[in-house]
Parts: sequence; C-alpha cells; structure tokens
Amino acid sequence: MFGFIKRVLGLGSAKSAPLIGERDSRESQTAAAVAHVPMGPVRTAPPVVLQRDEIIDARTRIGGYRFSACRPESEQLADAASTLEILTANNVAAFATRRLALIPLAHEDWTRQDYTPLIGPMTTFLLVLPDGAKVSESWNDVARAIHAAGARIALAANDIVTHRQTILEHADYLLLDFSALSLSSLEVLLRSLRQEKPGLELIADKVRRWPEHRYCVSNGIAYCLGSFTTEPDEEQQAKEIGQSQLVIIEMLNQLRKDAELADIAQIAKRDPGVIVKVMAMANSPMVGLSQPVVSIDQAIMVLGREQLYRWLSIGMFRAGAASPRDEVLLELALARGRFLELLGQEKHSKLECDEFFLLGLLSLLDSLLGLPMSAVVGKLNLLPILAEALLNSSGPLSRHLMLSIAVEKGRVQNVVRLANELGYSLEAIEAASVEAIGWAEEAVNLTK
Repeated sequence: MFGFIKRVLGLGSAKSAPLIGERDSRESQTAAAVAHVPMGPVRTAPPVVLQRDEIIDARTRIGGYRFSACRPESEQLADAASTLEILTANNVAAFATRRLALIPLAHEDWTRQDYTPLIGPMTTFLLVLPDGAKVSESWNDVARAIHAAGARIALAANDIVTHRQTILEHADYLLLDFSALSLSSLEVLLRSLRQEKPGLELIADKVRRWPEHRYCVSNGIAYCLGSFTTEPDEEQQAKEIGQSQLVIIEMLNQLRKDAELADIAQIAKRDPGVIVKVMAMANSPMVGLSQPVVSIDQAIMVLGREQLYRWLSIGMFRAGAASPRDEVLLELALARGRFLELLGQEKHSKLECDEFFLLGLLSLLDSLLGLPMSAVVGKLNLLPILAEALLNSSGPLSRHLMLSIAVEKGRVQNVVRLANELGYSLEAIEAASVEAIGWAEEAVNLTK
C-alpha cells in the first residue's frame, strides 16, 4: 500500500493503489470480509500499555512525547520496573536522538532501577519533588546523577512556591499546568523565571485549545501538551477547498481509476501550483535524473503512478493556504493510516488494508480545512463504507477508526475494549503503533 512511500522508506514493494471508484463488487467484498472477522483466540494481555502524549513545539510540530505506562484493566500507572521494561523495549533512547522523550520518575525509582538504557540526547526525566518543604540530600544526589548520566530534568511548576531554589538549581524544563493558572499570574511567573534562570525551557500542560497554544508560543513557552492537537481551531476561518486541493483530489480519483497518465497531466495543468510542485518532485535528487524535466507531462511520466500518488496524498494536506498546524495534522493522519494498515495485515487482504490506510489518512482532513467532514467527503470518490465511517462513525470500518483514535489519545480502556471486539491482541496493537509513529515521522520529513 502506498508503495511510493514504502520503497523510499525501505518498507518493501507494493502494488498499485486501490481503485476507490470501483463500486458494488468491491464494496460488498470489503464489507462482508470486515463484518465477519472471526474473533481470535484469547490472548494473555501484556502487563502494561504504553501511553504517548504528543508534545507540540513552538513551530507547531510534534517535538516529542510524554511517555507513561498503564495497567490495561484499570488505567492505573504501572510500577517502575514494568514501565522501564516497556520503554526499553520500545527503544526510547533512539527516539530521544530525534525528539524530546519526557518520562515521569520518582527519585526512589532511580536508585532501584537502571534507567541508563533510556538515555539519549533528549531524554528528560520529569522528576517528582517531595511533598514537604525540605528536599533531602538523596533527592539532590539523584538529580545530580541524572545530569551526570547525560539526561535532562523537568520539574513541575506547582511546586514553585515551596521548591523554588531546587527548581532553579536542577531544572532544565519547567512543566506548567496551564489550566490552573490565570493569564496574569502566568505572565508574572514567566517574567520572574526569565530573570532568575534565562536558560530554563517551559512546557505548558493541559492546553485544550489552539488559541491557548498560540498564546503560549507568543509568551516564549517552548512546548505544549494537551488535547488541542486534533481539535477544531475556533479562530480558523472555514476554508474553501482550494483550487490546488481540488486538482489534487481529481488527480487522485483518476489514478484510482487507472486513467492514462497523459489525461492526469491535463488535470494538473488547471493549477500552476500543482505543476510547479510535481515538476520539483520529478527534479529532486531523490529521483536521480541526469537531465531535468521541463514539462508537466514529462514529470508525470518520470514519476509514475506510485511516486505521483505519494506526493498527491501528502499534498492534500500541504496545498492551499497553509497554517502552522498542518504538519501536525499530516503526521497524525499518516500515523493513523499506517497503524490501521499494519494492524489489518493479520486478518485482511491487501485491498482491505489499502482502505484502512485511506480511512486513517482522510480522518483529519476536516480539521485541516475547518470544514464539516460531509463537505470533504462530497469531493472524494469513496466507497460508501469509507464515507459511512468518516461521516457517521458507523459501518464495518468505524470501530477500526475508533481504535486508532483511542491509541493516539491514550484512552487505554477504550483500546482494550475495541481490541477485544475486533479480535486483536494488545501486543499487536502496540507493535503497530510504534511502527506507525516512526513511519509517519520519517515520511513527513522525507517529503518536505
């Protein structure tokens, strides 16, 4: 599926993209197969489920994750040994070479476990401060040991009154509860911290709206955590689907119908922006041409169906009037699609897995455009079972989309329930999630 991206990322070969325009036989085949998925054998659940909360940086990109581990039966945090085991298994140290890895930690656990396998250049331990006013020497020793091991320390700002000196001495990051602070008290705190420790980086937690994220960025806060990432931006004016996006959608529809490349080139000629970007892709070093292409017809012939499909799929998110949050939505959408595709490979045909990928990819297009999903789906030539899942959260594919969202949002009990209903093990879900997140990050960076 989507062999253009897979081959570039070394994920193996793939056949052509699905013909979404094919109707009755395809639809009934997919619906019947999905509706009658046999329940798998009862599996022993893993001891913990890894949660990841996106950390959005000041450029409105995914700058990292806050990692935690929960018991699937209760959503209680797992013990330190189980948490360390699952973080090590997921190679958090390698992740921390690229992005911030924020890991909650009690100082006693540092003395009982070896956390050095988790440490990469951006590994940051969210160290719990003691309840009382006095900080023990053993706590200070742990803080010094964490720094000596090459990791960073984040401390919570709600302890700023009782532990101000400790925070100023040891913290590389300060975690602020945005929901608990008035704007005036937050601004006073920020001014004083900049004077006392100019190099201290700030992370705002419990940010719920995009305007709150913009406020944080404008006040010098480096990172934000919260539920805002896939929420509508109430200050965003609803966009018309732009000319470039309409052209891209029509080109995608024609590719799915196996139209002639010459006919697809004629569609591209309706929009100069599409022409420029397709020719830039054909002339990129990745394609490796000895002579540059000079026309859109030549560019499309050089790229071929699969590489063209790659750019067009991602181009739906990048065409038109871009906003800073578009890259976040693109990466999340790619991760949803890849997760569903990988998970489906255990039980479904390649054709059905292709549809799973498309379902995840399109599931955030309404947030991107600030339009109702019905307006978006109306422009696409989709199978009714896909449209039903996107529009009404119903039909045979809807629970798969719900599962991808539950995994993304860290809703552990929903993940467990949907996994049981669909017959997937938690181990399979975790493996698919890890691979999908890494794949989406690489795909977004590769196609900038």
